[in-house]
Amino acid sequence: MPTIQVLYNDLCQLIRKQISLEDLKEYILLIKGEVEKTTPIEEGGKITDYELSIEITSDRPDMLSTEGLARVLKGFLEIEVGLPNYEIKDSNIAVKVDTSVLSIRPYIACAILRGIEMSDPLIRQLMQLQEKLHTTHCRNRRKASIGIHDLDNVEPPFTYYAEDPEKIKFIPLGETREMTGREILQRHPKGIEYGKIIEKYDKYPLLVDKNGEVLSLPPIINGIATQVTEKTKNIFIDVTGTDWRIVTTTLNIVASNIAERTGCIESVKMIYPDKELKTPDFKLTEMTVDASYANKILGINLSPSQIVKCLQKVRLDAKQIGNEKIKVEIPPFRVDFLHPIDIVEDIAIGYGYNKFEPELPPTLTVGKELVETKITRKIRDLMVGLGFQEVFYYTMSSEEVQVKKMRLKDVNLVKIANPVSKEYSVMRHSLLPGLLNIISKNAHVELPHKIFETGDVIVIDEQSESRTRNNLNLAALISDYSVSYEDIQAVLYALLRNLKIKFKLKPVKHPSFIEGRTANIIINNKDAGIIGEVHPEVLENFKIENPTAAFEINVQELIKQL
Repeated sequence: MPTIQVLYNDLCQLIRKQISLEDLKEYILLIKGEVEKTTPIEEGGKITDYELSIEITSDRPDMLSTEGLARVLKGFLEIEVGLPNYEIKDSNIAVKVDTSVLSIRPYIACAILRGIEMSDPLIRQLMQLQEKLHTTHCRNRRKASIGIHDLDNVEPPFTYYAEDPEKIKFIPLGETREMTGREILQRHPKGIEYGKIIEKYDKYPLLVDKNGEVLSLPPIINGIATQVTEKTKNIFIDVTGTDWRIVTTTLNIVASNIAERTGCIESVKMIYPDKELKTPDFKLTEMTVDASYANKILGINLSPSQIVKCLQKVRLDAKQIGNEKIKVEIPPFRVDFLHPIDIVEDIAIGYGYNKFEPELPPTLTVGKELVETKITRKIRDLMVGLGFQEVFYYTMSSEEVQVKKMRLKDVNLVKIANPVSKEYSVMRHSLLPGLLNIISKNAHVELPHKIFETGDVIVIDEQSESRTRNNLNLAALISDYSVSYEDIQAVLYALLRNLKIKFKLKPVKHPSFIEGRTANIIINNKDAGIIGEVHPEVLENFKIENPTAAFEINVQELIKQL
């Protein structure tokens, strides 16, 4: 989940109420956030402020700045309830979208904020909001990217078009010399990081003003000519991308969050080849929810009027329709509503999670720990006590690792229908190949290597509904300059005797182990596992230089004897 940095005094000022630090932490927790760290800020030997590191749930991009967080808290504390009111005036400024950009990055939406009272906290929050939206809601700039400019340094109207990389020339932010579009992708830090988004195209998207002054090369970098400073009074925002919904909702979030602190929003006329429209569009969306449905889900009994009040506290608007139905109006900066259950969640927030009384589930059974869990924990404790380190490896593997490298043939594996890669194309049927892979990649670690794993293996079972079965296995190995069958056998003896399990070892031939140094582990006259010295050819396949001994056993067979 994204984490934002917020100044305590700045947040209280925006909320318009001084709240104690402890109370503020509790309130943030109740609105889907959590204060992870509080750092005192000292001046002259005295604490003058606190920087709060706050984790925000990923479905609330509107809360990724102090302004958005303050807006929610004002509603929760009933300082301001219901929908925020943002007036949008016409600016008569236009952006022409050229056909050349439609096959590259086809969508752009813009807004203007005038009368900005610029300050250091606002600049910091603008940069943070931009960064957090880019990495979350905008999918690392692939779906959308944001440009924020000083409007007074350029002259409208603006044009959004695609240009040859060598003909693009401007000074990007963070540089002191003019660079071409291709140079920016190859040498500028942002170009290196995000250049892959557009480098495959013959032309790059570009936003320029009436005089050809470059505002931005989306989604890479803005021009230095429009850099926002503490002297900025009017801001021009552009959001470009490949997903119209994400482009417009991102613009709505940025514009409304800035307006929550300062400035007035003005619309921009977007002139596309086939249509004209104005952005930002702050049209409300509507959903309906039944009061009985909400009460049933939450386990409470609120009247429709009480539900309306709860929704107003989370900055929505609502009114009762008929006996049970409630119509909810959702502001344009909220992007987390897909189903009436999302309305129910906001009712719970408005009601207060701290007001819910814990209840035991209405069931006649009592939960308890599985036998498998108890035994597995005991096995882990014993193996650690015997000097082994526990590891965890992937359940998905490859035929190369599970079969070929282990010198096996005709093994019936559970295969993935559409694997992403050959490395993860089957489900493992044994833990041992994973352990061998681990020590092969850790040859630099001091010897001896003594590791174990308890985990599921998946085998074919035609009698099962899914035609597969999960077995819980234990595997352990020792790798050292000198290791013999007796070394690993001593570990197996110590383990099973501590578990008070009777067993026998029966010599057997196995392709993965050295002949004459291998045995089946027999429990209650059943083959429960294998133990032995790993075959030199297997070690060579895994690039392991030292002798290795190992065993693998079915834990379910152990449980049957306890």
